[in-house]
Amino acid sequence: MPGQIRITFRNFTGLDFSDAIKVPLAKPKTNVLGEETILRGAIDGLGVLTNTGQRLRGEKALIAAPSPVMTLVGSIPRVRIRSPSPDFTIADGVAASAGAVAAVGAGGGIYFWNKRPDGEVGLYGSISAGLISNLGVSAGVQLALMFGKAPDVLGGDSIALSVDIGIDIATVTGSLILNAPPGGVWPLSPTMFAGWIPEVIGISFGLSVGVSALPVDYSVMPGRTWLKPIT
Repeated sequence: MPGQIRITFRNFTGLDFSDAIKVPLAKPKTNVLGEETILRGAIDGLGVLTNTGQRLRGEKALIAAPSPVMTLVGSIPRVRIRSPSPDFTIADGVAASAGAVAAVGAGGGIYFWNKRPDGEVGLYGSISAGLISNLGVSAGVQLALMFGKAPDVLGGDSIALSVDIGIDIATVTGSLILNAPPGGVWPLSPTMFAGWIPEVIGISFGLSVGVSALPVDYSVMPGRTWLKPIT
């Protein structure tokens, strides 16, 4: 891990969340005896077989007491950015999406929660549904940096505002991840945003391949994420 992580926000304009759609959340699953040992072994096995597995195995080693510090610089009009804290979360995984105006997506991978006295490594899975200014289908890898504790910013509900830029069959994606309204993102209702103060709780980047009708598109994707600690 680097000693510092610095993020700068510049040149943002107004944001519109009136077309957000909510997604339900299942109840957390109870730990099973021996499950952590099996998951650790699976990550080590992937580290031998694939380059992605080697990266995941390296992230598993982050369970040791963490030292990085995150610094946030800049602002976004009419939107708060969550205050920096010693705790932050990194999520590394895969994602897929498909849609034509209305869109759905799913993803999963491994996360690292930078906390003291020991870091936490676990698995995550997510689903999302929303609107996209395009027609297409894609799948690829993504990396997210969340500004806080894993259960608070990665787990549960959030809204991703994304811009996709296509280069041949590849697409580069950048996203702002916002907190959910007070009642969550499901069920959808006309009053779901009442009393809601938008707050940026993370950012993500992705690289995917697929078929797209437009070279550039925008999306608003409310979603829900489940966490499974393995440490």
